[in-house]
Amino acid sequence: MTDIKRKLWVGAVLMFSLVMPLSASAQDIRFTPRLGVTGEYNDNILFLRNDRTDDFILSLAPALELGYNTESLALNSLAGISFRRYLSDDDYDREDYYVYLNGTYRMTEKMTVNGRFNYIQDYAAESRIVDLAEPDVDFDELPVDPGIETFFSERKYYRAWAGMQYRLTEISELGVKYRYLRNDYDLEENNDYDRNVVDLTYFRALNNQRDRIGPRLGYTYNDSDISEYDSYNLALAWHHLFTETLSLYTDIGVRYTEESFKDSNVEDDDWGGTANIWLTKRGETRVLDLGFSHDIGTASNGRAVNVSRLFCRLNQFITERLYFDFKGNFFVTNEDNYSNFDDVEIFLDVIPSLRYQMTEDHAVRLAYSYTIDYDRSLEDDRDRHRNRVWVMFEFGFPNTL
Repeated sequence: MTDIKRKLWVGAVLMFSLVMPLSASAQDIRFTPRLGVTGEYNDNILFLRNDRTDDFILSLAPALELGYNTESLALNSLAGISFRRYLSDDDYDREDYYVYLNGTYRMTEKMTVNGRFNYIQDYAAESRIVDLAEPDVDFDELPVDPGIETFFSERKYYRAWAGMQYRLTEISELGVKYRYLRNDYDLEENNDYDRNVVDLTYFRALNNQRDRIGPRLGYTYNDSDISEYDSYNLALAWHHLFTETLSLYTDIGVRYTEESFKDSNVEDDDWGGTANIWLTKRGETRVLDLGFSHDIGTASNGRAVNVSRLFCRLNQFITERLYFDFKGNFFVTNEDNYSNFDDVEIFLDVIPSLRYQMTEDHAVRLAYSYTIDYDRSLEDDRDRHRNRVWVMFEFGFPNTL
């Protein structure tokens, strides 16, 4: 599909998200123009191992958020553009784009369908343009990709998700999910790829009303410029409710993967384990997510890689207007199922921040980010790291039709 056709398709999806609420019954439609103004210092703008270049960056990010809700339907969309201007070298000036679409529809008392579409155009070597403002996602929607790109390159990121939950009985339900992911890189050394994932899950509640357990079947097909692979997954899922605000989700299983290379007749297959463990705490003044995942992913070179990830997200209110936010991600990737630890690549990104709510719709945020990529397969210059500090002013202007 050409780039023009992709942009037209993205625009059509966005227009559908805007028109559908307007054609619905007379309910409240919320629209919120937003504006973000950011001043940033970055000590390694190209995220290189040598010849580091630092610069000051000014970003202006207008956006539009739309929301529509009834008893059975919830629609939300967010679209924006970020104008990034570099103080010392305007050759790096650019515009980043993003679109988020979300929808949930309760068809019957037993059946619910939902979906999501994301489009991001940014540069792979930098943190995502919506760093701290990205919408919350469910655990099973978190990206599997290691986030480790070998080259600084413009990237177009497409992601679609659709699911259906059907309540079979008062204590059992069936779920089907489909996910599509595509990464397009401008640089030839990187390899574009598409991924399709299908999951079928059955859950049954136990007598204690605190546990739900059941099997999950999964299939993944990934197609890159250099190879393609099929991966089959069988896992046991368990959800435990400790209290009304504290819960644990685990998904432990095995996978079998077959990979074939397009420039030769070489084929490879292997067995491996999969894991998703997610502890979540939801309180009036604190939101905490801690998790670990292990599965197969795709690196920017197009190869299938084993990805282990630790993550943490914390939102802690200090006062009614001031709160502390923290996001951390730690990745370990390896092409050979960790048979040789000398070939692994390690990636760490932490972002602490303070946010002050000036009014209900206006806020200011002070944030710091530290990122390091350590590649043990290299003989020299194994690590590259980056520090970023920025101040972000966020303005919202909510309205209702």
